[in-house]
Amino acid sequence: MENLKIEGYIWLETTNGLKIGRGRAKLLNCIDKTGSIAAAAREIGIPYRKAWGMVKEMNEFSNTALVFKNLGGKNGGGAFLTKEGKKIVEKYKKINGQFILFKSNTL
Repeated sequence: MENLKIEGYIWLETTNGLKIGRGRAKLLNCIDKTGSIAAAAREIGIPYRKAWGMVKEMNEFSNTALVFKNLGGKNGGGAFLTKEGKKIVEKYKKINGQFILFKSNTL
């Protein structure tokens, strides 16, 4: 029998309907790094409108907001991850890392 390998992707899903996969985790991570939804969208190569829609949906389906957006103005706007947002990104990274290690082994 030939060697088998495991392929696929991981996403987290809550009973409330919140879904975090690699794209959303990457967006959240970039928001945390850049302090901006627009800058995060540019960095991962998606339109701002799509990024904002993803953030809005994640916040709606989470018990607690994952991203808080400051409105623009004299000192500019910005966005940051809440404690819950940081927690879910770390959970995703940990679980995805374990999956990557697991799937790298051949059966």
